[in-house]
Amino acid sequence: MENTAENSGNSSVKSSSSKGLIIFLIIIIVVLAISLVGIGGYLLGQKNNQSKEQPAPQIIQPSPISTQEPLVTPSVPTPTIDEELVLKQAIKDALVAEHGSQASSLNITVSKIEGSYASGAASEQGGGGMWFAAKANGIWKLVWDGNGTILCSSLTSYPNYPADMIPECWNDKMESVKR
Repeated sequence: MENTAENSGNSSVKSSSSKGLIIFLIIIIVVLAISLVGIGGYLLGQKNNQSKEQPAPQIIQPSPISTQEPLVTPSVPTPTIDEELVLKQAIKDALVAEHGSQASSLNITVSKIEGSYASGAASEQGGGGMWFAAKANGIWKLVWDGNGTILCSSLTSYPNYPADMIPECWNDKMESVKR
């Protein structure tokens, strides 16, 4: 029986040390749980404070100037219209239509282009004459050509023809009219 009493005393010692260990573990778990809740609350509070605060102004530093050549994308050049070349061809075509194929050998020069109006000369080895043109609806038209007097009736379709290009013309009575 002694053995039994000894065993039961031993068992109560084991039982009380097991109970103490369990209580110790429970206390540690509770302390850890409280600590985790506290840390979580602190972090959540910090996050809320950051969203309420104004963000710190950012200082923008200028980027350094590049010394490298900019990348240029090759493009298809847009053809340009040489207005003088178009005008010369239109005058030559009009002179050929008016005077026949022999006018195709004339050398056409442009003296002045003023907006939609132009003047110039048509010549060949034996001489030449003057011409005046106007641009209507994007197309150059021959207004007058020759060596002599300019009839005012030639200009009726072009009342705004610049007077500095044609300062006078002749009426049907062959009287000079200042423009």
